[in-house]
Amino acid sequence: MNGSPKMLDDFLKYYATVLRYMDDFISEPISRYHMTFDAFLIMHEIGTSTKPILLMDIADSHHVSRSAISRQISTLLKYDYVYQVANPADRRQKSLLLTEKGQATDKQLIQDIQLVFDQWIDQLGRDRIKTMLTFFDDFTHQVIASKSKD
Repeated sequence: MNGSPKMLDDFLKYYATVLRYMDDFISEPISRYHMTFDAFLIMHEIGTSTKPILLMDIADSHHVSRSAISRQISTLLKYDYVYQVANPADRRQKSLLLTEKGQATDKQLIQDIQLVFDQWIDQLGRDRIKTMLTFFDDFTHQVIASKSKD
């Protein structure tokens, strides 16, 4: 056993409070637009992509199934945030693009989330936020990515 029982108890306590708090503050503005945080991330990824992006590209980058991404994209299509353009060479491949409404929504949500993030930087300091982001990056590459290779 690498960790002490207290370390595990602390992890469980912080997981239940900190991550839920973060999720609530980030998800609240997003839910006003009838989407989940995952759908917002997909919409933002589509909007910031410099090349045509396909559903399978998004599934790969999020380490989830195509059907999971398809469900999120269905919501984005329903509320007219994205549209699809078929590849003339292979009509099964459809690039995803933001509508004008999707672009405006993404811009507004980024502004709303930036305000919350800026408050955290003011309260905790830039260096502590950078340390937290480094930890999240390490966790993603060393734990999550290794699990998806299994």
